[in-house]
Amino acid sequence: MHIVAHKIKAFTLTEVIVVLAISTIVAGLAFTVLGIVQRNMRSIGDNYEYKTQMQSLETALSIDFNTFPTAIWHPKDDIVKVSSPIDERIYQFYTDSIVTDIETYPLKIREKTFYLEGKLVNSGKIDAIKITFYNTRALHRLFVFKYNDPTIHF
Repeated sequence: MHIVAHKIKAFTLTEVIVVLAISTIVAGLAFTVLGIVQRNMRSIGDNYEYKTQMQSLETALSIDFNTFPTAIWHPKDDIVKVSSPIDERIYQFYTDSIVTDIETYPLKIREKTFYLEGKLVNSGKIDAIKITFYNTRALHRLFVFKYNDPTIHF
């Protein structure tokens, strides 16, 4: 009888440990990159929401400034009141938001400036407003104005 010794083909323990170590490193890198991507996506979503709120405020102010004939700035109460004989809308300014009876805009205001016929005003009747926000560049500001009737000067 003839005995033939067959060698069983298999991985050595060292080869298996090396493969596990490399797999662990690759999986760790994948989870790290996934965390970074999730953080960036959250940041992009927050920036988009902030920009959407700014645009929504600009639209609301533009519509109200040009719908209502009178706009008045009350610095003591920190409100802008736009009104007509039939209706009125009040914009209440807080440090972290702007509130109306319709909506709340969670925007942090850095600076707000009011104008009447191109001149800076501290209170009373206004026809334009410029708002600069925190968390934005200097170029990202809101300027809303009212189309005045030229016949009021005659």
